[in-house]
Amino acid sequence: MGRKQQGRGQKRAAKVAARKRKVRQSEPLRPVVTVPGLDGWEGPVEELTPVDEMRYAVAEIRTVRALGPHDGNPEWLEVLQANVDVLADAGENELVVEILDDRVRRAVRDTLDARSPEPAREEVRCLVESDGEMGDPDVVPGDIGGAPAQGMALAILLSWLANRGPRPVPTAARTRVPEWVADTLGARPGEVATTLIGITGSEEERRAALGPAADELGEDFLAGLMWIAAGLVALYGDGDPDTYLAFPEGVPA
Repeated sequence: MGRKQQGRGQKRAAKVAARKRKVRQSEPLRPVVTVPGLDGWEGPVEELTPVDEMRYAVAEIRTVRALGPHDGNPEWLEVLQANVDVLADAGENELVVEILDDRVRRAVRDTLDARSPEPAREEVRCLVESDGEMGDPDVVPGDIGGAPAQGMALAILLSWLANRGPRPVPTAARTRVPEWVADTLGARPGEVATTLIGITGSEEERRAALGPAADELGEDFLAGLMWIAAGLVALYGDGDPDTYLAFPEGVPA
């Protein structure tokens, strides 16, 4: 590891992009590792395998969640290394899920901060681009089938929006969340949220919300679920995604 050094992000991103082009389509998803990752850090990370890079990326996610961004405090690096050690036996799929959880969670947080629909749409564009590199080149934008990044993001969002467990979604959310989305993010996002809000209901309502009407939304389908998550956090979670939205099993909050 080492000191934080400016100007290395683009060089590292180019190396990651070059490696991604060599990865077989049958392998698990890797392009999502470009953010946050270890851009800007000098030292032995240059020789890390792709899975090790993901391990450091997840360790950084956990360290930032606990201490905030690196500010020169030596303790930060100690906690980072401790998190790397904890993840020594973590598998690739497990690491990818945690990285994607962080990405989608940050898109929800950015939606709340910017009061704009664009952070969610930008994240969906990143996922679609990732799937274009790693998945089926003939995947239609918005079609989750054959798109591993979008499929994992959908699974994460469905786990957040499920109306079960220790934090059931209030009945009033069926009306209040689409209204919040429309008032805060605009008319089109409000329409999308109204189409998809059944996802917070019963199993039958969830199946209906994932039906033909959702198929017509294209890339706004996943973005719409992020907007609904943002509305739930704003209305019922005191504006804190990390408190309201559940983390994957085994991930420290």
